[in-house]
Amino acid sequence: MTLRWTHPIPRLLLDGVMLLCLLLAFAYWWLGNTVHEAAGTLFLLIVLRHVANNLLWWKGLRSSRMTLQRALNLLLGLLLSGALVVLLVSSLAVSRSLAGWLPVPRIFLMQEVHWFAAYWAIALAALHIGVNWNRIAALLRAAIRRPVPRWAELLAWGIGVAGALQGIASGTVLGLWPRLGFRYSLSMWDFNASVLPFFLHWGAALLTLAVTAQLLLRVAQATAAMFSGRSRA
Repeated sequence: MTLRWTHPIPRLLLDGVMLLCLLLAFAYWWLGNTVHEAAGTLFLLIVLRHVANNLLWWKGLRSSRMTLQRALNLLLGLLLSGALVVLLVSSLAVSRSLAGWLPVPRIFLMQEVHWFAAYWAIALAALHIGVNWNRIAALLRAAIRRPVPRWAELLAWGIGVAGALQGIASGTVLGLWPRLGFRYSLSMWDFNASVLPFFLHWGAALLTLAVTAQLLLRVAQATAAMFSGRSRA
């Protein structure tokens, strides 16, 4: 039994469940504390499996050429790891269900740390998806086992950009943007009124970050290639 999964479908499903767990953890006032902690715990466990699936990438850092995409991946990976460590430590301090038995003093400040760490974790995860979209697309093509027509790629990009534009407003509705600036927001979702739009807004907001990361990466790669060509000439 190998530690690293190679088949595309299990890897895509695992990453999808990981993102779903993170989104469910944000639906605290809909699902309650116990489900919130269970979803968060499952998310952190799946993160370990995700890291194991990408061990070859980490091992290749020392021997492979440091490209712009690889450097961004490394930076985002380190930032995301830091956010998840803070999220884990703070979750143990504020837990009332799964780890409530631990002799940890309940400090109100840790609740705020947990809150902001969660928002930064999901934002960094979206940026990570955007920077690695070429690898995700390769897994999708391997999963369907047939070439993707050009019109389908353009349609996917059109839907992605449209969703990203909506995500600018969705991030405001959810209070995501001010919280990423470590500011408080009065935005609280009323789950008694609706549930599905909450997740749609989150999907659009995350799409904004992912598409922005991918577009900026492409612009930076094109700019670097242009200057490299000029220096050689």
